[in-house]
Amino acid sequence: MKTEFTERESRIIMSLWGNVKAGAAAAANKAADATKLAGHKTKLKADLVFCDRETSNCKKAFGVSMYDHISPLSQTADFYAAHDDLTEILRPSLIIAQKEIQALAAKRVKLKEDLAAAEARRAGAFPTPAETAGQKVLNFGKASAMHSNETKMKAEISMLDARIKGFKQDFGLSLFTILAEAEDTRGYLPSDRQVRSIYDQTRQDINKLLAKKEKKSEELKALSGGNSELSSHRNNSTQQQKNGGFSDNLPSNANHTGTLSNSKDPDLLML
Repeated sequence: MKTEFTERESRIIMSLWGNVKAGAAAAANKAADATKLAGHKTKLKADLVFCDRETSNCKKAFGVSMYDHISPLSQTADFYAAHDDLTEILRPSLIIAQKEIQALAAKRVKLKEDLAAAEARRAGAFPTPAETAGQKVLNFGKASAMHSNETKMKAEISMLDARIKGFKQDFGLSLFTILAEAEDTRGYLPSDRQVRSIYDQTRQDINKLLAKKEKKSEELKALSGGNSELSSHRNNSTQQQKNGGFSDNLPSNANHTGTLSNSKDPDLLML
């Protein structure tokens, strides 16, 4: 039986079908927006983690540079008797780091000596080439054992180097916090030019990371504001960003030096 629709019924059906298609398109757009927004939030969260990691890395690198500069200068009795602000700030953290590092450095020196001796013994173990197959096998086994022992010592030296670097990095994490607090609370800046230069550069680098982190945090907060976030995101509405962190307008380097600035005495155990 053939069914025929009136013109009015056809219009109603077409209208309903249009509504269905429009609803499906709206749902698809909403899902796409939600997916895009979730991806953007994930990226912002990853950016925040990256900022924290890079801030910590800056402080650790600061510790390595600062320790390598200060430690040789602290080998005189004057360093432990001085009462200027810079020395009194540096001394507590430096003494803690030096105690650990010097013990590891002594072990490292001993291992380097043992390694050099082992390499010399191996070089002199085979004065003449092996002539028979049996001698070659014997020499190969002997050489392999020597190589294995040397490889073990090299691995131990690498581990000591990593531990020494770790103590220098911990020194940086501690010292940077102390110097930053001294600057913020009483306007103190290091009198030693090299110390000041290392500190200023590190703080400026951290400034930028903190400002970036604050911007990302505000953006994430805005995107997580509620049900209106989809329409706000889709309409590309702008959010006011606040720049946080330390001031980039740091004073210029001091033109005077403190207790530490002129000493050039080498510290043979410091790495």
